[in-house]
Amino acid sequence: MANPHPVYALQANLETARLKAVEALAARDGAFSPDALEELAALQAALSAVREVIETHGGRLGWGNAIPLA
Repeated sequence: MANPHPVYALQANLETARLKAVEALAARDGAFSPDALEELAALQAALSAVREVIETHGGRLGWGNAIPLA
């Protein structure tokens, strides 16, 4: 199986980081720090940008699908 394009690895890493940030906020039991919310917002913005680039340019740049065909 071929390795996915690095942009898909970036997407996966951002998704993992966002999940961890959400879990950390949930563990605070309602006491949200501005820094924690800022981190989550930055992760969401970056993930949205990566998804947009994949959707807009992925096929044209030959990145293929995140999951290569067998």
